[in-house]
Amino acid sequence: MRYAALLLTFGLLAHAPATAGDDTASKFPPPSELPKEEGFPDPLIMFRGERVRTRSQWVEERRPELKRLFEHYMYGVMLPAPSSPRFNVEREDRKCLDGKATKREITIVFGPADGQKLQLLLVVPNDRKGPAPVFVGANFYGNHTALKDPSIALPTAWVPDRAPGSKDNHATEAGRGTQVDVWAIDDAIERGYALATFYCGDVAPDHPGRTDGLFPIYRKPGAPNPGPDEWGCVAAWAWGISRAVDYLVTDRDLDRERIAVVG
Repeated sequence: MRYAALLLTFGLLAHAPATAGDDTASKFPPPSELPKEEGFPDPLIMFRGERVRTRSQWVEERRPELKRLFEHYMYGVMLPAPSSPRFNVEREDRKCLDGKATKREITIVFGPADGQKLQLLLVVPNDRKGPAPVFVGANFYGNHTALKDPSIALPTAWVPDRAPGSKDNHATEAGRGTQVDVWAIDDAIERGYALATFYCGDVAPDHPGRTDGLFPIYRKPGAPNPGPDEWGCVAAWAWGISRAVDYLVTDRDLDRERIAVVG
């Protein structure tokens, strides 16, 4: 259920414009004043009680309203896309998986000054006709866990104690390839799909405090701590997936019209 909830969230939040300046969100009542719902709420009932009856009502009113509700009560308001992300291909191996695939490690840089760095691992099938469709998702322990490959860079960000091979909240060589069965990259390649993944901690380590990753870089000027409506880890991960897609649509080996989020 956790992964299903993350997929729903990523679908709602990724590549959607921020609504920080929308006055509607400020009019939502505190949680204690929300009416009690018996059973599942009807997604086609507007917050004001009116039923959605046309496609245009859904696209122009209800869907944006649902996004604002999720932001206001659950995930916080995400920032818009950065204006000028930079992409650097750090390593490339055209003989990955016994020659079946090409592996790239791409550093995506965004934000002020040197910015925040997201390390994207991309594996593309070599035996294909035309650009490959691609799955993209955040991993929870580091790119090095998705393939047993000694050349994949270890994450430098904080990792949880439960991460395979972690020591003092740092990744180690002992974690290499420990999530191969989870990501099944070899199977995806065999079926003609590419796969892209990055460590979620590159954008937002999964621990309390929001003191590293994106949070201090994008915090409101003069604010020592995050506000109650500022984004948390799940929204930051969705934002990170959008930054990965920013690169994927530039790669000629990939089909930019067939990119699916997994998680």
